[in-house]
Amino acid sequence: MISDAADFLRKHGSFLVLGHKEPDGDCIASQLAVAVLVTAMGKSAGLYSVGPFDRPEIEEFAERFSSVIPREKPAGAAAIIVDCSTPDRTGTLGPAVEGLPALIIDHHSAGTDFGTVRLVDSQVPSTTLLIFPLFEALGIPVDVETGRLLLFGLCTDTGFFRHLGSNSPATFEALSRLTRLGVTPADVYMMIYGRRDLSARKLLGELLARVEGMWNDRLLITWQTIEDRRRNDARQRGEDDLYRLLQTVRGTVVVAFIKEEHPGHYSVGLRSNSSLDVGVIAASFGGGGHRQAAGFDISGTLESIKKILIATFAPLLG
Repeated sequence: MISDAADFLRKHGSFLVLGHKEPDGDCIASQLAVAVLVTAMGKSAGLYSVGPFDRPEIEEFAERFSSVIPREKPAGAAAIIVDCSTPDRTGTLGPAVEGLPALIIDHHSAGTDFGTVRLVDSQVPSTTLLIFPLFEALGIPVDVETGRLLLFGLCTDTGFFRHLGSNSPATFEALSRLTRLGVTPADVYMMIYGRRDLSARKLLGELLARVEGMWNDRLLITWQTIEDRRRNDARQRGEDDLYRLLQTVRGTVVVAFIKEEHPGHYSVGLRSNSSLDVGVIAASFGGGGHRQAAGFDISGTLESIKKILIATFAPLLG
């Protein structure tokens, strides 16, 4: 797969680099790193994301991205779509690159087979760890700043290595190569966890206070409304910290977070502490993700969605 992806990059001269809506650190870092890669090959790259950039760790990168793809594209342009398991995950950007040759770089366990060339491996813990070998295969040196981005994406998706198991030696070998380049894990830790607003912390307290535990806390459910964010004047998202704390509760297998996006429309995030594959569950609702981290969108009321989640997990956890 690496060689096919490398051939794709050699073949085309201009790239539109897309990621998924509601981007996280792995998505943004992957886009930025792949843009560095193709630029070093003497090619051009445009960065596109519909955002929002409301995660504190990615706020500073927002100005590097455009939310609209120009109608007129360079001759011979191709698309690179990273960290996306389905085309619709790019939001409004997807239709703008329909018909273009597309390289898909992704590591999600559930999704759709799309694109011209696919560098997809669900056994790799982050999309940046699929891009790092591309640099090496193409003989492009990785500078310290790009190496920091690659590690940033890896640490984002592994909870700073919390989610890795005994099958991870290749991941730590990659970490070793990155640190030899001068990348400092301590710097990356502060990139991820060191930029929280006080308002976001106060909102996090409210979300923790309303957690409901089911079946001896094997399932934990909490939620956030539009009014919650308005009342706390919270610009930043706090889900990652919420998941991190709730997954340490004794006996917890799955954490479910229901977030009101618009009146009557919600997103549901799922995190698993076990072999229970929440990616499959999210896919059954039209979403997707990883085995241990996934999500989907759903319409209804808060109470109706809670009932749906309880009914879904009862046979598995009850």
